[in-house]
Amino acid sequence: MINRSVVIHSDRGTGDTLFAKIAGTILSITPGCDVVDGSQGMEKDNVRQISAYLFTTVPFWPDGTLFLSYVGDGEPVAVRLKNGSVILSPNNGTATMCVDSLGMESARYLSKEAFGDDEYSLARCAAALAGGEAFEDIGPDAGSGMVFYSMPRADIREGYARGEVAMLLKTFGNITFSIGTDEFEKTGIRTGDAVRVTFTRDGKVEWQAEMTYQPSFGYVPEGDPVVFNGSSGYMDIGLNRKSFITECIPQILAAKDPGEFKVVIERIDT
Repeated sequence: MINRSVVIHSDRGTGDTLFAKIAGTILSITPGCDVVDGSQGMEKDNVRQISAYLFTTVPFWPDGTLFLSYVGDGEPVAVRLKNGSVILSPNNGTATMCVDSLGMESARYLSKEAFGDDEYSLARCAAALAGGEAFEDIGPDAGSGMVFYSMPRADIREGYARGEVAMLLKTFGNITFSIGTDEFEKTGIRTGDAVRVTFTRDGKVEWQAEMTYQPSFGYVPEGDPVVFNGSSGYMDIGLNRKSFITECIPQILAAKDPGEFKVVIERIDT
């Protein structure tokens, strides 16, 4: 019985025909498969963005769902998470946040003999898995060759959290930190508390300001900064009705890796 959905993401935009081609390839091999448009609007080659997007999306789908990502370059690979869902993508770090939070059961390269060596090899493999092919049969083990980007553990203490920039949310101008919302609760910092946020790079202060920890933007005046729980399950910073990135720390846009920027959130005791 075919009951596995294939959720497709890419950075090709809605004006490109990639989604239609991938969906057609999958349905030609496995008719009746449930093919879903996850989003074709990922920022080009932004692996961290798609990694975070998957992290926030995967838990809402039934265990065993197939997630097919066309963002960035790398050898095609399939990662089976401990919940049974599979991420098929270039081997470039796409699965990092899901593996970090949900755990990886195994990973495999895609057999070129079975699925080809072109842009649609991932789609053919997704179709085969959706049709019932065993994960162990799709290709050789890739566990030791998997690529993940660095996600150092946050330093959590009473009234203090230290991490790094995990992702730039350029659409709204917010920044997501590598500090989980559950971790942040352990600091004892509570809603409404005054905090000082400091960005550094190579030990040099790039930006620093005082603000409050609030549920969302609307709790501070327009243009003011605020620290809040992001929808990704990690802490965010933003400005009410303005772009925090462009207004406060535009230099981060030129960084090859936004993780170069470290961040400290500390409570201001009054």
